[in-house]
Amino acid sequence: MIQNTVKATQDATFAVLVPHPNPEAKGFPTPNGTAFFVSTDGYVLTARHVLFMDKEGTSIHDVSSIILTKPESNCMIRNLSIAKDWPDLDLILLKADFDPHKTQPFLSGKTGFDFLEIDFTVIAEGTPVYAFGYPLADIKLQQNAQLMIGFHFFCPRTTSAIIASHYDVLGPSRLSSPFPQYYVIDKALNYGNSGGPIIGEANGKAIAVCQKFQPVGIPQGSGSVTIPSLYGITRSLKNVETDLRTILGI
Repeated sequence: MIQNTVKATQDATFAVLVPHPNPEAKGFPTPNGTAFFVSTDGYVLTARHVLFMDKEGTSIHDVSSIILTKPESNCMIRNLSIAKDWPDLDLILLKADFDPHKTQPFLSGKTGFDFLEIDFTVIAEGTPVYAFGYPLADIKLQQNAQLMIGFHFFCPRTTSAIIASHYDVLGPSRLSSPFPQYYVIDKALNYGNSGGPIIGEANGKAIAVCQKFQPVGIPQGSGSVTIPSLYGITRSLKNVETDLRTILGI
């Protein structure tokens, strides 16, 4: 049943907190995206830009400062490390250790993390899929000379869609590839969904990572305003199949 596969996706997916960019916030953790476990022993996939320290994307945060949280379960996963980095693909694989976190209530009675299996087969256009993530995240800070308090606001969302295309943008010429670089879906995912999984509805397995929406320019006088279209751009995990099979032992 689709409800069971959505529940499994929710269990394996976390919001990503990074240090607040405002120096006055003194590094207070700030919601900035989504990540999901792909192995019971703690490998975690997300979009690399979720960890950027600046809008230009010139560097990423020290991952020891990154926190994974599931606000519905009041849990925190810390002390991550980088297992594999794919800058050109905007993907990164992190690693969390189970033992330091096993006493948290959401892991009670478990011997490992909940995770999503990966489907590396080429998924046809028109196939039903869904996404889960933490869009529209916000933070409110209150502070005085002695104390700082932060309030996180999360809006977890499950979004249904179909695969609309295997291509982001087709230019004057198309480079041939033995597999899709992208799975474009017919829904615009919000800021904060970045790094979250795209799941095949039929088998509940991850096929891609959310990365961005497709922008559309609307003419406004002498300029234009950019808004999201109805399409989300996601990176096919087929791009990193060899590395993931080696690292995860699958």
